[in-house]
Amino acid sequence: MIYRQIRFILYNHLKNFSIWPVFFLGLTLRLVNINAPVLGVHSWRQADTASIARNFLSNDLIFWQPQVNWSGSTSGFVECEFPLYQYLVANLYKIFGVNEVFARGLSITFGCLSILFLFRLTKKIFNLEVAWWGTLFYSILPITVFYSRTIQPESLMIFLGIFSLERWITFINTKNIKTLLLSWLSFTLAVLIKVLPLFWIGIPILISAYQRDLIFKYKLYIFPILTILACFIWYSYSYEMGQSTGLTFGLWGSDTDRYSWLTLLEFRFYLDLLIRILFRNFLLLGFFPIFLSIKIIGTNNMFFIGILSVLFTGLINPSSFAIHEYYQLPLMIFSCPLMGYGFVRLKRTSYQNNILIFIFTTLMFLSSLIMLKIDYWDMEHKSRQPVWDTSQLIKNNTNQSDLIISITGGDPTMLYLANRKGWLVSPVEITEKSILEWKSRGAKYISGSWNVIESYNKFSDEKLKKRLSKLICNTSISDQFYRKGCEEKDNSYLIDLQSLNNF
Repeated sequence: MIYRQIRFILYNHLKNFSIWPVFFLGLTLRLVNINAPVLGVHSWRQADTASIARNFLSNDLIFWQPQVNWSGSTSGFVECEFPLYQYLVANLYKIFGVNEVFARGLSITFGCLSILFLFRLTKKIFNLEVAWWGTLFYSILPITVFYSRTIQPESLMIFLGIFSLERWITFINTKNIKTLLLSWLSFTLAVLIKVLPLFWIGIPILISAYQRDLIFKYKLYIFPILTILACFIWYSYSYEMGQSTGLTFGLWGSDTDRYSWLTLLEFRFYLDLLIRILFRNFLLLGFFPIFLSIKIIGTNNMFFIGILSVLFTGLINPSSFAIHEYYQLPLMIFSCPLMGYGFVRLKRTSYQNNILIFIFTTLMFLSSLIMLKIDYWDMEHKSRQPVWDTSQLIKNNTNQSDLIISITGGDPTMLYLANRKGWLVSPVEITEKSILEWKSRGAKYISGSWNVIESYNKFSDEKLKKRLSKLICNTSISDQFYRKGCEEKDNSYLIDLQSLNNF
């Protein structure tokens, strides 16, 4: 009896294209590994974000003083983007205690809100059926699932972008000023979190305003000016702080590689990007309905303009766009509704062949699950990540105040997992002179893994390994000092620097 009632309710929801089955499916996928530590894909980015949140908590929640763990003996104040997400996480930590579950839970909340408001946005532009299918694809595709539950600001930024566009379309239809203000506020926060939404949200809004003859009505031009002013104030302040502390994520300046426009002259850049987007974003199968929808409705619509706007940001910031797949995440906001439109048209033309529709959706879902498991979820297991063992070695044998020389390249994952502060260095930087210098600045231990340098980069240079081992594992080390990692069986090392007084 209960089974029949559940089946009846589910049938009615599906028949009426209710968003709730899609919502709960998306929520279920995003809850997988919610209790995972900061390991796996882009753990370095997650570790930086999570460390800023944890440091906010220990620094009296001062919003304008974001701190990182890789500052050595200095304060750690760093030049970074607007740390709204980190600050929200810190406040959750203050209420519930420090646990990555709450950070991931916040990301999942924004990810699920994105599903709801993308449904509303798509329904306003197309119709209910297209909105349902487009949102279904958004809820199950691997890249949207994974980055809706990582400890990164992307989930919040994507939600703000979708909400801004949805409120903008609502304003166009209702001319309600409060709706416009909500759209502008969301747009501004998204641009503060990451500058690039200025283009992939701003261009579709600008073009739709031009199409409706709204550019000079309601004094709309004031809003982008205020947004740019707010961003100028924060990023100017952040830049000055980075200049004073020497700590930066490389947002601006001549030494950053984010804007290596010579990359645009390389054919490999476009080929790699195309292959990555086709397979990782759309699982190849999803590209056909997108192509079909563009062929039917043309290019004069917000979603196609949005796709071009995201690709335009790739031209502005080619290095980051090509290397880090979360820079392509905004593509999903605009491509999934088009995927839904093309799928609905395909479904109607193949009405007598429902088996093909079933095969298509089943393959999409199974392909997504396989990619999520192999490429993302499995990589978060402790046994798959040598950096976990190294971090626990540090955590169990040092004091929280001890400064660590972390031989992990530019990857802060180990320091974060160990809840320690120190310096991030590569093996080639380790010399007798540099160790003495770090010791003079308060370093107590040197640590790393013999298997990996960065958590995503194997330590394969045997010559460099032998040089490092000879330097930190010499036989004159006294037994009174802690030394782990100098035996052939050891995978990680932790050396008390006081034992290296023979330098």
